[in-house]
Amino acid sequence: MEAKYTAWRNTYLRSSPSGLYCYYNSAGNNGNAITCSEAHGYAMLISVLHRNKPDFDGLFIFFLNFRNDHGLMCWQIRSPHQPSSPVGPVQPYVEEDGKTSATDGDVDIASSLYLASRVFGEGDGGYRLEADKLASAILRWTIHPELGTPLMGDWANRDSEEASKLYDATRTSDFILSAFALFARQHRDSAERQRWGRVLESTKRVALSCGGTTGFLPDFLQYEAKTATWDPPKGHLLESEHDGALNWNACRTPWRLAHYLATTGDTTILPLLQHAHGSVRRMKAFNFPSIPAGIKLDGHEAKALVDYSDKAFIAPVGYLCHVLGDAEGQQSCVRALGDEEASYFGDSIDVLIAEQASHSHEWLL
Repeated sequence: MEAKYTAWRNTYLRSSPSGLYCYYNSAGNNGNAITCSEAHGYAMLISVLHRNKPDFDGLFIFFLNFRNDHGLMCWQIRSPHQPSSPVGPVQPYVEEDGKTSATDGDVDIASSLYLASRVFGEGDGGYRLEADKLASAILRWTIHPELGTPLMGDWANRDSEEASKLYDATRTSDFILSAFALFARQHRDSAERQRWGRVLESTKRVALSCGGTTGFLPDFLQYEAKTATWDPPKGHLLESEHDGALNWNACRTPWRLAHYLATTGDTTILPLLQHAHGSVRRMKAFNFPSIPAGIKLDGHEAKALVDYSDKAFIAPVGYLCHVLGDAEGQQSCVRALGDEEASYFGDSIDVLIAEQASHSHEWLL
């Protein structure tokens, strides 16, 4: 574990005048961006779980420097120079289109702050105060007021018919039930604790109702008011024509939902996890343990969309096997991870899962 953590830290953590950040653009696919709130949430959780207070505090400072007017982290931060540039140093800034939020990053950051208040103590950090403030901002700006499910960010609104389609939709990578349970227990305002309890139950109900024929969730779900049901989008909703497939968002849900079971012992989620585990071990489309990086779920037979895998798809399934006691399956996934190329996304998910697996008993203390 130490070697894996050290390799991740040396590769992705970077310093700047604004604090520490997790560099997510080494492949150069995101213009002059250097990080995003998703990456920052992963890094803060990894650092607190690994008990690295100096790193955590550096990341905390960066978060404080890049909150938007709603108290949420700006989803994308840029710099005129990349970390490896010989031209000049990194100078983080935010463009107008980067000032909105992405829900999962804020949820992970708030979780890390609650954990830090326990692991490191308050000291001068004010972790608990900032955790409460952030959890309340998430409730106010990124939880659907009627449905109780996560919105995709504070940009979601009902300003038009097209906008309403996204407002009444949800991204399953935001189904971070263990965090919702943490907020429902740790927030110092009793009314906020109750609200988080309702968010937890609402989101869990959606997950349990949308496992389909495989037990896996699609990237996005849309609410149909006429039938009061949640359904995968048919074609493009926000990101691609595969928004209704198990793709680069939903690949994380086996881990997030299994972590909820591991930390709370709430077996109401178990049938969904067992269904997914049975499918991934049995169905040809999943090519276990080298899970394809995109799987079509609709219909009675799942179908791989690509002929390659990624750590971001393998590591969550390996953790699912771990939580359900399938040691042989977990070890198969560990071996498969060694065959995949390094990337910010896959490496960060892999390391965070390993850290959470070692500390699941501490989550709700």
